[in-house]
Amino acid sequence: MTEEETKEAEPTDPPNVSETEPTAPPEDLITKANAAAMRMETANKELKEQLDRQERMAVESKLGGKTEAGAIPKKEESDIDYAKKVMANDIETTRT
Repeated sequence: MTEEETKEAEPTDPPNVSETEPTAPPEDLITKANAAAMRMETANKELKEQLDRQERMAVESKLGGKTEAGAIPKKEESDIDYAKKVMANDIETTRT
């Protein structure tokens, strides 16, 4: 091997970078932080709009009489229970 080939084959040392220097320029970090803040502000505005819409829907539901508060839920009968009532002649009839 010649001297030129050995120089090419030897690994080169990385440039001296002190550990106190940031790897990215501070302007880049500031730009990223500003972009993140803008995304957060946009998301907060969207969330506020959705919350307002939900509140309006809840008010309309309560004032419109569509709530189920205080209503007695109807108990569904199975086919077997209905058949037992029919056989015992325990069916309530309503005339229309």
